[in-house]
Amino acid sequence: MKTYAFIDASNIIYGTRDEGWKVDFRKLFKYLSERYKCKKIYYFAGLDNKNLKQQKFYNLLFKIGYELKLKPVKLFKEIDGKITRKANCDVDLTFYAMRDLEKFDRTVILSGDGDFEILMKHLLKIGKEVIVFANTRRTAKEIKILKGLQFNDLASFRSTIEFHKKRR
Repeated sequence: MKTYAFIDASNIIYGTRDEGWKVDFRKLFKYLSERYKCKKIYYFAGLDNKNLKQQKFYNLLFKIGYELKLKPVKLFKEIDGKITRKANCDVDLTFYAMRDLEKFDRTVILSGDGDFEILMKHLLKIGKEVIVFANTRRTAKEIKILKGLQFNDLASFRSTIEFHKKRR
């Protein structure tokens, strides 16, 4: 069964951060490659050209084998004056999933964002197997109750993909 994975980076990074842990993206790639035999693993995220630490991280992900889909980060000023940074990659993830529709039978989506409900419904309707990994508390109710979708809380495989700082 041909499987593609689509990772909404901000949803996964903030979802695990809220639970007090970080994803080891080397372990995640290995897990998706071995457990689901993923042929392609897309990683959708924002890009801040001034952030050298982020660029080093993306270079590492590329070397590991992720297909990076990066979008420039935009700054938004909120009503209270606070500045937020967003890349809004949801449309990009949906576009690539629809573009590659004929190339996979099963998809692993790492996001609980309710914006993906329409994509997931369509994939299920046309007979694709849909597996979702996300933080249960941050996942839209509409996704958790979708019939035919296999939902998994990220915490359920924390021990497999958690990042641990190496001691010197």
